[in-house]
Amino acid sequence: MSETDVPKDVVLQRFSGEQAKEIRDTIADVHARGYADAIATGDPFDSTEAFMQRFEKYSLNPGFSMVLGVIDDEAVGQAFGWPLAAGTSWWTRLVLAPGQPPLDEFTAEDGTRTFALSELMVDKKRHGQGIGGILFRALLTDRPEPRVTWMVHPANTNAYAIYRHWGAERVGNLRPGPAPQFDVLVLENRWQ
Repeated sequence: MSETDVPKDVVLQRFSGEQAKEIRDTIADVHARGYADAIATGDPFDSTEAFMQRFEKYSLNPGFSMVLGVIDDEAVGQAFGWPLAAGTSWWTRLVLAPGQPPLDEFTAEDGTRTFALSELMVDKKRHGQGIGGILFRALLTDRPEPRVTWMVHPANTNAYAIYRHWGAERVGNLRPGPAPQFDVLVLENRWQ
């Protein structure tokens, strides 16, 4: 895709956790359109209902931030996350890849070290238009944390390739609660 193919008409809207709760229906709709294939598998974890239950918890995190992308009055994608506080459960069950620092050093958080990108999703019919990158950069612009982390399913080769292109490094894997096992990615300070 060339730079001229990237939509120029994406309007970005920013939300705090409280503000995001006011547009629950929009958030659920973007999830349903972005994860239509995963939802169709029937895995309860991928259902919009389960996603919205997780969203309700996530939106309570201090510093929660969300960016919604809109084209022609239609929400086409969203990204959200929060800074990891001391004692976070984000890293629970993390298995670091060889060559990483000791686990206790890698996972030490104080609310200023790591931004956790919880979700980045784009309407399936808008895939390949650069919207994910727009949302990613918009969410991270002006973030003070020196690193960002997020998880990707290893079988999601399209997303994985994009994240690697952005400079993300696989640092290990983990299985958060009842979720499937994910690869854990980290990107150091390249969005500022």
